[in-house]
Amino acid sequence: MAERNFFDFAKHIPVAGYAYGVVRGVAYRLADDREEAKHSLEMDLADLNPLRMPRNLVNSLVNSTCNLDKGIWIGRRSLGNQPYSLTFSPGSDVYHWCIQIDGIIYELDKLKNQIVINIISEENNPTTYQSYCRRFSWTMLTREPSSVSKSTLQDYAESFKQYNYQLILSSNNTVNCQFFVKYMFAKATNISTERAAGIIYTIIPNILF
Repeated sequence: MAERNFFDFAKHIPVAGYAYGVVRGVAYRLADDREEAKHSLEMDLADLNPLRMPRNLVNSLVNSTCNLDKGIWIGRRSLGNQPYSLTFSPGSDVYHWCIQIDGIIYELDKLKNQIVINIISEENNPTTYQSYCRRFSWTMLTREPSSVSKSTLQDYAESFKQYNYQLILSSNNTVNCQFFVKYMFAKATNISTERAAGIIYTIIPNILF
């Protein structure tokens, strides 16, 4: 865990961080840890902008002092098996998102254009839970626990099955993974979706800084 925290800090240093990731990725691939290897090689092309580095480093330091199974975290990973992503602004990026609330991961995905809601925890599926924890890059939104019950959050997450999936939202009846994360964060903290979006925009860097 200490080495993972150090890497998540160092990877945001332009050039040197990516070189470290390549070496780390090869080492984990040889050890047959594919999820950690993919995480090592992942790169947000926006990180080539050095103005993003201060906020990335601060986030990494904060994340390293907290337990992933406590509080609320955004998880992001590149799409498919390719290592490159690009952030324009939080929610407008080439990433897949999920959210972890008090040690339970909630994910909106699609299967043949049908929405699938995955709810994963150490208790109900430890192998998949650990795989997600390694594969995704995690950013803490708050140390505070959820303001509502676990069952309320699970029912709320399942309610998103009624919508249609669309990568870029075009109507009130379509959702994507970023939309889902924002609404789950708002529900868990008992705040408006506008305020939830504002917090996410404050914490997650955009393409400029």
